[in-house]
Amino acid sequence: MDSPIVTLTTDWGYRDFFAGMVKGRLYSSIPGVRVVDITHGIDPYQLGSAIFVARQCCQEFPKGTIHIIDVKSTYTPMNPHIVAEHNGHFYLCTDNGLPHALFGDDTSHMVALSPSASHEGFGNFAAYDIFCDAAARLAHGASIGELGTPVQNLTRHIPLATTHNGNIYKTHIAYIDAYGNANLTMSYAEFERERQGRKFEMQVHEMNLYELLPNYAGKNEVGNRRAALLLTVSSTGMLQLAIREGSAEQLFGLQVLESITIRFF
Repeated sequence: MDSPIVTLTTDWGYRDFFAGMVKGRLYSSIPGVRVVDITHGIDPYQLGSAIFVARQCCQEFPKGTIHIIDVKSTYTPMNPHIVAEHNGHFYLCTDNGLPHALFGDDTSHMVALSPSASHEGFGNFAAYDIFCDAAARLAHGASIGELGTPVQNLTRHIPLATTHNGNIYKTHIAYIDAYGNANLTMSYAEFERERQGRKFEMQVHEMNLYELLPNYAGKNEVGNRRAALLLTVSSTGMLQLAIREGSAEQLFGLQVLESITIRFF
């Protein structure tokens, strides 16, 4: 790219100086770089949320984009910092389960990063101490093979899969956005495949939902009240629990990882 793109997906929040430090180093070391904040709002150490966000966003950028994902990034010999090349994109992250979740078992285009001669700091701030230098080298034309040593095996990520016993299915809340909308691990396509035109009942705490609505303004069985929990489909293609102009998370106490039961009949 004439003007390289580097994206940032992190759990740093927006209160501190971390994003400023990293952006300053990137702008100083990569002429013409465009730094894009995907989000700094991942809850601290919530790897599942980082995986969800990366899956939805990273491949939407042009090929050649460098993605820095700094969530749960402490180095250990079993969890090295890595660079992966996938579908023309570069990913700088940690072997903490995230690479396996995104790329599966294929390590043919992946290396464990070696400390560079310009490395400073103790490595506690992976994005600043490690990933910025690697991003600069990639932007200046280095191949991933020049940045480290081949990765043989990845730390495995065990996803929250939808399970079922007969007509009873259990899915989970994978991600809650800033509006308090809860994205489930079951996609709309999977839902319809299992539903096969049947009716359904979804149990969410003390509430039962019987309709899949086209948008947040849809009317469910309890009327068009804004406080009514509804089931719809998010832009990601996943089932989503939401409230019109309100927070389903706050009103109903929804939490990431909790299970949701669906019965088809």
